[in-house]
Amino acid sequence: MQLDEVKNKTIRSVVALVGRTVFLQVTSLVAFFLLGIFLSPSAIGIFIAVSALLRIFSLFTDVGLGAALIQKKEELDEDDLKTTFTIQEILVVTAVLIGFGLTNIVAKYVNLDVQGVFLYKVLLITLFISSLKALPSLLLERRLAFEIQVIPQIVEALVFNFLVVLLAYKGFGVDSYSWAILASALVGLPLYYLLSPWKVRLGFSRNKARHLLSYGLAFQGKSFLAVIKDDLLTVFLTGSVGTAGVGYWGWAQKWAYSPFRLIVDSITKVTFPAYSRVQNDQETLRKGIEKSLFGVSVVLFPVLTMMIFLISPVIALIPKYGKWELALPSFYFLCFGAGISALSNILVNALDATGKVKTTLGLMVMWIVLIWVLTISLVTKFGFTGISMASFLVSLTIFVTVFLLKRYVKFSFVRPIIKPIFSCLFMGLGMYFTLKYTQGITSVVLSGAVGAIIYSGVSLLIDRKEILTNFKILLGAYKNE
Repeated sequence: MQLDEVKNKTIRSVVALVGRTVFLQVTSLVAFFLLGIFLSPSAIGIFIAVSALLRIFSLFTDVGLGAALIQKKEELDEDDLKTTFTIQEILVVTAVLIGFGLTNIVAKYVNLDVQGVFLYKVLLITLFISSLKALPSLLLERRLAFEIQVIPQIVEALVFNFLVVLLAYKGFGVDSYSWAILASALVGLPLYYLLSPWKVRLGFSRNKARHLLSYGLAFQGKSFLAVIKDDLLTVFLTGSVGTAGVGYWGWAQKWAYSPFRLIVDSITKVTFPAYSRVQNDQETLRKGIEKSLFGVSVVLFPVLTMMIFLISPVIALIPKYGKWELALPSFYFLCFGAGISALSNILVNALDATGKVKTTLGLMVMWIVLIWVLTISLVTKFGFTGISMASFLVSLTIFVTVFLLKRYVKFSFVRPIIKPIFSCLFMGLGMYFTLKYTQGITSVVLSGAVGAIIYSGVSLLIDRKEILTNFKILLGAYKNE
């Protein structure tokens, strides 16, 4: 694949993913907003805790083979695909059977009722269903065909969000999640094979397995630590702060990280295979990293700024949302952490794409020790708010990631992000004074408008050339199609 083709495919894929994610995030956030009215913090906490537990099981079902297929420089052959699929399915079936065997132990620790146990079993079943989608999805991802990959994801999300809200409104409680998850998984499965045909075959090549696992296991080692850092900690903390505490923290995290999922996930999902294709071209890689840092900061930072200033007055306008005021301190810490983590994700992605998985593995070891120590310490003093405080403090270690990546790629970290930060400072001042001297719904709308105008004006004033240059690159990717 030529460099110009990689660049254009990358840009078109980012646009496709961002477009998909905008649609899905809006749909998801509307659904989550309604669930915040229909469900209790404890019910939402049960879903968060059980989902985290299932992500722990799913960790043992891939061993990094998917990432190895994407990162592999040579063209894939049938032995690569058969070997990956066979190993994956053996691992998935084993994990699901173990999961069912641990049902009583899990139910006792997390304090699950009948609905919670049913949700746990449904998620185990969908873990197997999802494994069948993996290979068709990976083939699309390797080709940077994200415009096609987004189609089944959109369908699944629509089915899930519609059903979960409808059932919650009808009083199904936690069962709302169970039936919605199962339905969306079954609807999405045939779509993946329709859009990315691959005839399911079992087979095993020792040489292929050895080659894929040499990269995959190191890559999955980082994922293993990430699960311990996040999901295992969530399950552990359920015993300390209860499902209601996890629900409050989960509500704050959902809203604070919604723009992160919208912007950063789309960019990093595309940049991993794109960086992998140009990993031997230092100059192209440097430009790609800096463009990614600028693109994320110029869009994400103002969104987070606006959310920080508007969340409290918005909650005040919705009487049934008053129960979530307890989660506001967590929300603020998570917003700041999300902005920093967005930049860190890009840097870690670049390290992975250039084969430096042992370096990122070392970073994960550092983060897991810090997050566990800080979280346990802060939760004893500040309750569930301590979870978010610890997350923010750990995100400040981004300077370590910058130092490590600069050993391999000479790039600028400060230059791409300093001007968006400067623009956000003026934006925040404008919103603060607008909220101070206005009230009600008018205050929220006017403050948001003032913030957007100030940010746009200051950005164009101090960084007009960079913004226009990136816009031309974006248009050029489609003109060259």
